[in-house]
Amino acid sequence: MTERRLIGYQVKRLDQLIEATFDQTVESVGMSRREWQTLNTIIRDPAADLTEALRPFWEVDGESITDVTAALAARGWITRDADGRYAVTDTGLTVHESAARAVGIVRRQLADGIAEAEFATLTGTLARMIANLEQAG
Repeated sequence: MTERRLIGYQVKRLDQLIEATFDQTVESVGMSRREWQTLNTIIRDPAADLTEALRPFWEVDGESITDVTAALAARGWITRDADGRYAVTDTGLTVHESAARAVGIVRRQLADGIAEAEFATLTGTLARMIANLEQAG
């Protein structure tokens, strides 16, 4: 039988595995994890405040959103209009589609053997725990 560990250990270990696996996955298609997160956010919501949308991903490393958007623009994957809004280029969309396929495989592996209802319960429980600690802080 597997030893039961406290939730802090399990959440931290899962986070480490997710980070490492996703890093490796998007690197295999030619981008960093931060580039993937930024490009994906721009595609999902071109009007998003990138600083706010990506804040949880930048808490532990020294790379800035400005660095990442500059790298994406230098690659020709995004542009910025006169109002400062980002848009994804055709090349950026192609790269994103390739990365999205690879990320989709990892997401399916992550949830393998977990029923949809179980997954929904898990994510709901984690969201509630986060909200509890945010409110307490």
